[in-house]
Amino acid sequence: MFKLLRFYAIASFISIFITAALLTLFYRQVTIQWVTKVAERGNLALAHTTLNAVRPQLVDYLKARPKSTELGSGTPEFPPELAAAIKRLTVDTAVVTFKIFDRNGVIAYSTKAEQIGTDREDNAGFTSALRGEVVSDLVYRDAFNFFDKVTESDNLLQTYIPIRIKSGQPILGVFEIYTDVNELVRENARMLVIFLVGAESMLAILYAVLVLVVRRARNVIEAQQQTIQERTSALETLTRRLMKSEEVKKKKIATDLHEGLAQTLSAIKANVESSRLRIETDDEHTKSLDSIVPVIQSAIQEVRSIATELRPSSLDDLGLISTLNWYCREFSRLHPGMQVEREIELREEEIPHSLKIVIFRIIEKTFENVAQHSPTDRIAIVLGMEDGAVSLIIYDTPTAQSERPELLTDPHLRFAEMRERTTLSYGEFSVIRNRHGGVTLHAVWPVEIRKTAEQV
Repeated sequence: MFKLLRFYAIASFISIFITAALLTLFYRQVTIQWVTKVAERGNLALAHTTLNAVRPQLVDYLKARPKSTELGSGTPEFPPELAAAIKRLTVDTAVVTFKIFDRNGVIAYSTKAEQIGTDREDNAGFTSALRGEVVSDLVYRDAFNFFDKVTESDNLLQTYIPIRIKSGQPILGVFEIYTDVNELVRENARMLVIFLVGAESMLAILYAVLVLVVRRARNVIEAQQQTIQERTSALETLTRRLMKSEEVKKKKIATDLHEGLAQTLSAIKANVESSRLRIETDDEHTKSLDSIVPVIQSAIQEVRSIATELRPSSLDDLGLISTLNWYCREFSRLHPGMQVEREIELREEEIPHSLKIVIFRIIEKTFENVAQHSPTDRIAIVLGMEDGAVSLIIYDTPTAQSERPELLTDPHLRFAEMRERTTLSYGEFSVIRNRHGGVTLHAVWPVEIRKTAEQV
């Protein structure tokens, strides 16, 4: 039986795991965007406040710097009082460092002294700010970035703001501020863990409920299948016994007809013929006796024919192979337009006694079905051994495939009785359309099954 519970449990676990991972990634992405926006707003507010407080002095300083990137001795030094003022404005804040670029991309001032005078003209943030844009960039790093290389800019929000006298005026430089967002990242990571634990807990509860439901469904299905299997087994046993009983009755009736009624009629015929010989005169009585003899003889032939149709006595006296040869000759005589071919590749002793009547009935019913429903000019049987198993193949060749109305009928329905007989005798049965447009029946009784087969 298909392992429904195991398959469902594994499939559900994998699905829930993937769902939890996707939810976590989605939640993390959303919170990263939230952290970036919150930090950016705070950065912008702090940067604008700082700039507004020192704008006049800063503008004067930037105007006094040379327009060329080549700095000489005439380059003014950044006013210490201006640097002190900016530091005072950013004290007790999350600002880590800040830089001031002139219009040429040279760092005029930085809280890191080693960066002063460095040319950063190709810096993307500076270039954007020089065009009048306010740009922010955050290198977000938490416990999930275990594959990323650690840098000094991790969790530092960089904001570039253009410096000018007022809106619409030429840009004189760029103000860059670095804000530490590690506290927000840690809070976000903590919330992410809480969310992940909650989501996993709810999904685990859902998984447990679903497994219990599937377990219950499996138990119900198994109980129903067990009941169906028991009823099917009982029906098969009953059908097998009924078919066996039917064959026994047919055999008894055929024997009674052949040994009883046919013999009685033969005795009557002999008496009538004897009486006729004793009467020398040719009168009306002798003529009556002469007319009775053919009638009795016809009745004897009819009784024997009925007995043979019920169950050929040759099946028990001579065996299956001889009976099949006789049946094929009789079928050809009754259907002269249909060629019957037979290929028997096994000996009589190789056929289990319990299968002889089964094979004969399958061939008999198949021939009758083909003769009644199929405009066929050739029907063939192949009886032999296949990998140690008794194999029976029956196929026909139609005269005109396009005119066969039985092609519209499901062959499995047409040959249902043959399938039933094969199955009840512990064999395997199949029926397919062959390349000639007819049907091919194939019945096989494996070795281990033949040993336990009962007579049907």
